[in-house]
Amino acid sequence: MPVIFKPVNAWVAAALAALFMVGSLAFMIESRAMILRSGAEVVLKVVPVDPRDLMRGDYVVLLYDISQIPAEQLDRGSEPGGRMLPVWVRLKPGPEGIHVFSGASLEKPVSLADGEVAILSKPGFIGLSTDPLGAPPPIYLTYGIERYYVPEGEGLVIEEARNAERTTVAVRVSDSGTGQISRLLIDGQSVYAEPLY
Repeated sequence: MPVIFKPVNAWVAAALAALFMVGSLAFMIESRAMILRSGAEVVLKVVPVDPRDLMRGDYVVLLYDISQIPAEQLDRGSEPGGRMLPVWVRLKPGPEGIHVFSGASLEKPVSLADGEVAILSKPGFIGLSTDPLGAPPPIYLTYGIERYYVPEGEGLVIEEARNAERTTVAVRVSDSGTGQISRLLIDGQSVYAEPLY
């Protein structure tokens, strides 16, 4: 005997599916807003590297001083390397209010010095090889803050400032190490600020 679905059950299922989708979207938006609202702010120097994302528009590629760290500065603990692993990077306030690298480890820091903030990288390859002189190669890391979307036609000004090393980015970092760009600055002046919602 064929199973016949009652219309009421279909409406309930559709309502539950819609509620789930709206709830998921609200959770993603609120997670980002929570970091921007209450995360610790660090200012990072952008280093030189004109893409366009067909889905989202113009964006600027941002690389940071902390995108490459010296392998010998990584506290590996018991982990030998040679795998894709996230890295905790400690930042301390430096000259002109720009945060600089102060250490890295594969484990979340138990404690931080006064003013230090720890940001968690995306998994990066932690190699074992060394160059012919015996020095380990640098470790290249990303943090999920390497693209900044701008209004159409305004990316060139930011790229020129970035290439002239006049650009910094204010990043809010949550307790879990997730970073969100909150402001983009040129010559220390805020030119774009991210809204909470």
